[in-house]
Amino acid sequence: MQLLHQEPCIMRTPLLLIIFGLLLSSCTAPREVLQITPEAPEGHYAMGREYISLSSDSIEVELGFDGILGEQLVFDFEVINRTPYELSINPSDFFYVLLDSAMADSSKFPPRMALHPERVLHHYDEALEDKVEEKRTNSFLGILNASISILVGTTGFIATDNPGYIADAIFNSFGTANDLVSQNKELKTHMELITEEKEAVKDEIFRNCTLPPGKVMSGYVFFPKHSDAEYYMFCYPIDRQMFQFVYHQSKVYRYD
Repeated sequence: MQLLHQEPCIMRTPLLLIIFGLLLSSCTAPREVLQITPEAPEGHYAMGREYISLSSDSIEVELGFDGILGEQLVFDFEVINRTPYELSINPSDFFYVLLDSAMADSSKFPPRMALHPERVLHHYDEALEDKVEEKRTNSFLGILNASISILVGTTGFIATDNPGYIADAIFNSFGTANDLVSQNKELKTHMELITEEKEAVKDEIFRNCTLPPGKVMSGYVFFPKHSDAEYYMFCYPIDRQMFQFVYHQSKVYRYD
């Protein structure tokens, strides 16, 4: 989240470009992805995004679609306060409705609220807890398997008086340990990526704020994804005014 003291100059790096975990895998087969594009009015491009601007009664807003992160739609939202008074802005009031056409007057479906910033960050905490538990379970099973290998090997050595059994048991336990180390390194990498992603989101997410006259506020807003939607109308109520942006969603095939 950014509180600026000058005219807006959007230079925010797209969130999905600074999430390293999304760059770890690739495939050559076509995959179906959701494409979300603004309907109107025509916007301007900055940092690879198309920003749509709206204004009313000395309040200006801009919205740029950042991308899809898991089951969430991520938008970069900016508010410019040109009024002579403070504006109270709560991202928990933001929402969208589903439309069956770009020019629909209303929606047949109830609104879906934006995710509260703390809820977004809590998702990262849950993901980290899952990785910690996975690492704990993996370590326990690895030690258990290694112990069983040694026990079976030493039992064979005592029963047959064959030194090869104890040697095989030791080497097998080393192999299990190596697998364990490799898996734990991978888990550690995933945990580091989740932590880095959380810190990036924590620094830039749009939070509840009071915006003084002449100031600018910007940050990321997260909405739940709806895979079957054709049109979204994203609604941003500010100071008893409603700023509405219509986006079209389509499915396309891409090659990575």
